[in-house]
Amino acid sequence: MDIAKDLARIDGLRAREIPAEPGYHQAVLGPRDWPSEEDCYAYEAALAELLTARWGEPARWGTTTLVEHGARGGRIAEAWALLTVFATELRTWEVEGTWVVLTVLDREKEEMPKVFVLITREDPP
Repeated sequence: MDIAKDLARIDGLRAREIPAEPGYHQAVLGPRDWPSEEDCYAYEAALAELLTARWGEPARWGTTTLVEHGARGGRIAEAWALLTVFATELRTWEVEGTWVVLTVLDREKEEMPKVFVLITREDPP
């Protein structure tokens, strides 16, 4: 587990051109197998603290907001729709016209959660 490498990975994804399809870059961060769920959440919190030091306080919200928006017929970009399937809570930063979303993929109860980052230029709904 090397937090410096994951920060560099986030920077690398931000630096790359985002393709029209699917409209985002994504990556699983940290080890693939966590010793415990608590370790996974602690790692996400540590990454969030470092990103907050760079870019300021993130907006924090639950994916329920996205689901409700879609249920009312609102458009949800693929990047944000993907998050509703796998994550519960999001931390988001808007940095130079790009959204950086840090979350824990925790909706699959049979699997250990995973720290996840998504980079997109699509605004949230």
